[in-house]
Order: sequence, then structure tokens, then C-alpha cells
Amino acid sequence: MNLSKSEKTTGIILASLLLLITLASTCFFLGKLRVSMIEWIAFNSCSPSSFLYLIFFIIFLINKKGALLIITALPLYYLGTMSMFVLPWDGNYVVAHIRHIIMTLNIAWVFFVLLKYKEYRAIALGLLTGIILFVPFIAYVQTYNKIHEEKMVRLFMQK
Repeated sequence: MNLSKSEKTTGIILASLLLLITLASTCFFLGKLRVSMIEWIAFNSCSPSSFLYLIFFIIFLINKKGALLIITALPLYYLGTMSMFVLPWDGNYVVAHIRHIIMTLNIAWVFFVLLKYKEYRAIALGLLTGIILFVPFIAYVQTYNKIHEEKMVRLFMQK
């Protein structure tokens, strides 16, 4: 799949924004909050999903295979887009929502490009692979966060 210059540029800009905000978020959780790696994966589950998307995006730029782009659609949508509807829009959550918007824009770009180039097989394979990989991940994150809800709330209420 050969993208137009503007499509490729848009994808690179969106991916770059996602990289910057994901790095900042990771530094915040691991540096300032000093959470463990498991807590980072669970409490900041957007970061591992975003890093994986970025890896797949780079591979896509090299091999031009669309299926890789959409594998992370489920966690980006569920952890990013849907979070905008369940988390408050104040305090420390505002920065998180900026990231959720960037995640949503990235996945919207992926769907736009794949649908424009009629990559239906890539969409089907990528979404199926994503479901197989990420439903257990999301279930783990939800379970872990429920069990450790008190610590998560305490961390998020820090200034």
C-alpha cells in the first residue's frame, strides 16, 4: 500500500505526538510516581499499547502491510477513546485525556487509510489478531486495577 505524501505525513505527525506524550506519561509513572513495572502496565495501560502501535507503525512504513497497523485498534480504542467517557475531565485526568485524543486520532487515521485503500483483508486479520492478543490483556488490566483500586486512586490524586 503506497500512501500519498499527505497521508504519510499525517500518520508520522500523529505517531510522533503519540510517542512524545507516551514517553512523558511513562516517565511520570516510572519516575515521579515510582510504580513497579507491573503497576505501570496496569495503571498506565495506554503506554504499552501505544508503544506497540508505534513499533507496528514503523514496521508498516517499511513493509507497507496494513494488517500490522490495526492490531492495536482494540486497546487504543478501549483504553483511549472509551476512557474519555468514563474518567472525569478535571485535575490530573486532563493530561490523560490529551493523550486519549491523540490515541483516538491515530486509530482514526489507521481506519481511514485502510478503508481508503480497500484493505479489507488486512482489517479483518489485524482486528482478529488484536482481539486474540488484547482481550486477555484488557481483562488482566481491569482485574488488576479492581484489586488494587485503592492504590491507583491514591496515586492519581497526587499533585
